[in-house]
Amino acid sequence: MDSDEPLMLPLEAIELDVFRRRHDGDTFWCGLLLGGCGLQLTTKLYTDRACHFAHHPDPDGLPHVCGRRSHGVDSADHLYVRSAASAWLAGRGEHATFEYTRTEGAPIGSIVDVRWRHGALRVHLDQAVTPVWDDGVEPVLGTMVPVDRDTLIRRWYVHRIRLNSVGTARHVQIGTEAFARQIEWFALDECEMTERGLSTPAVEKIVQARTAPRPSLWSPGRARKVPEPEARAQALLRRLVYARRIESVPVVKQVCGDIEDLTGVDGELQEQLEAAVRHARVWLVEQNEARRKLFDNLKKAVAEHKPGRVRRLLIRVNATASEDRTDAESAVYERATTYFDSLDDLTRDAVEAEADTEKEAQRAAARVRSALQRLRGYDAYTPGLRPQVEELLRSAAAAGELLTRGEARRVEVWKKRVALGPREQLRVARRYWIQQSCPRCNAQQGKDCVLIEGPSSGKPRKDGHNERLQLILDERKAERMARHQKKARQEAEDPAEPMQPAPETREREANPTRPLQQRPPKDAREGQAKEAGKKTTARLHHQVPRGDWYRMTCPRCHAGPGKLCDNDDRVGPSEKRQLPHDERLRRVLQSDDRIGPGERQKVARNERQEQAVDVVPPPPARAEPRPLRPRRRERETQETAGSAARTWHAREVTCPKCQAGPNSPCVPHGPHQERVEWAKEFTRKLWD
Repeated sequence: MDSDEPLMLPLEAIELDVFRRRHDGDTFWCGLLLGGCGLQLTTKLYTDRACHFAHHPDPDGLPHVCGRRSHGVDSADHLYVRSAASAWLAGRGEHATFEYTRTEGAPIGSIVDVRWRHGALRVHLDQAVTPVWDDGVEPVLGTMVPVDRDTLIRRWYVHRIRLNSVGTARHVQIGTEAFARQIEWFALDECEMTERGLSTPAVEKIVQARTAPRPSLWSPGRARKVPEPEARAQALLRRLVYARRIESVPVVKQVCGDIEDLTGVDGELQEQLEAAVRHARVWLVEQNEARRKLFDNLKKAVAEHKPGRVRRLLIRVNATASEDRTDAESAVYERATTYFDSLDDLTRDAVEAEADTEKEAQRAAARVRSALQRLRGYDAYTPGLRPQVEELLRSAAAAGELLTRGEARRVEVWKKRVALGPREQLRVARRYWIQQSCPRCNAQQGKDCVLIEGPSSGKPRKDGHNERLQLILDERKAERMARHQKKARQEAEDPAEPMQPAPETREREANPTRPLQQRPPKDAREGQAKEAGKKTTARLHHQVPRGDWYRMTCPRCHAGPGKLCDNDDRVGPSEKRQLPHDERLRRVLQSDDRIGPGERQKVARNERQEQAVDVVPPPPARAEPRPLRPRRRERETQETAGSAARTWHAREVTCPKCQAGPNSPCVPHGPHQERVEWAKEFTRKLWD
């Protein structure tokens, strides 16, 4: 019953069964160090409510009365602090003694004194006892213990302690708080004891920053020697500015008195001192009015029984009005402290939960300001900004009313942009869109686009507005459509090549054993002949073997033998054509060493048919069978830009939207639909 080892009972029934098996044979007592009665306890298992310890029933049947008032999870924090500190010091070869000091009016557990051979700490877990800073024992404050601004400035930093619930245990963390710095928290194993006392990684940075020598400023020539009164006056002016910046009323009063007592200063510097004192007096009047309102609000909050507001105002009073209190202010403060200490555990837990919510709202407001700062350079919602904007909206919802009007307006602007959906940033080279004026920001030709919304409006934008880039894309699309229409008109005006008649007679002569097929009627044959006359002949590159394509010089682009034709009509994605020009193929077909007299007659007849498309060609004359030609020798491999009958894929062409080259992915997400359509257009051109 006088043990100082705390034990937390699981709240769930299934966990309590495991707890009972683990501690089978152990006994549990109502600890005196927790304010209990010291009698034996038993475990109570419930399925409809939380499990808990309970006293054994009285033999006489009377209800048991225990003096323990606090049953919350933090009521045994002083025991957890003792256990953690003992293990921490033992790992460093130190043996510590602990004392739960009970001063007048302070409940047990408010203070834990830790002493060992080379040092001592006093842990304040609540506000029951005011910390003492200069008695040789270093205070470590709980999260609810206030500390005024002047103390932070004078001591450079103070240490805090908090305990977090992890399962059925409580883990200790040490934090370091400094003026104008956020509290940094560390595990107990990250802390050390030094000559300065308890030290954390944050202490090392703070001490290094405060003790580092100031860099000397170089000035040409010898420095002018300043008289002592003038140097004293300038130092007082700097100190007055600093005191007002940190809002320290006692320091401002002291500096004003020192300035008024200063003598030996004349001229312009004296006028500066008098003006500084006048402004400081006005500031002190404003601070006194704010202090009066603070205590009035504290008094009103106590009268209206608002514990959350009382807690917040007490923290402000301890931070800004901890010294030089009048009797009336002291009475209000004592009444508020007594009221807050008299709250039950449920109310305290609710106040703590409200305080945690307020802290989270403050952190969310800080995240909103950071996100808005990062988004200053954007006036459009693009897919790349999705994570940042989502974080902004989540933090804004958690911050609530802590945002200023300007911040709330900027958040609403981003909400509207998100509602419209992300807009992909178009990709056009700057040398093209800079030649157009922007219809959105009215940037003239040769000028970059500027931001039109937010606090950075008027500053240059990273990329051009989509409206400006769309003008270039529309022009390119119109040019492509005009080229396609022009080409279609040319193809309609040029005569089509007639189909080469099928050599049925020659096939029958060459294969006399082939069984005869039934001939169609005469009328049907005449209809087929007319239809054949109307149809175009096979493409020239299908009539000429591939090995003979580049055998002769092209009469159109003058490409030499074995060289690809120049892509002068932009058929394909490269500088060379996938197929040779028709003029080159006709030259190959008409060459004497390539075809016989009968085939030359066919070529001449086809040319006449191209000149008169509407004339039905007469039936072909029966030609004598051509003698077998000697086998052509193998030719050397020629360079080629691709097959005449192939399918172009999107990755093999340059994207007209983002200008990604062949075998390169589209940016940021692809492939773009324009690239797919462009590959299909190449395929259609090749297959005709």
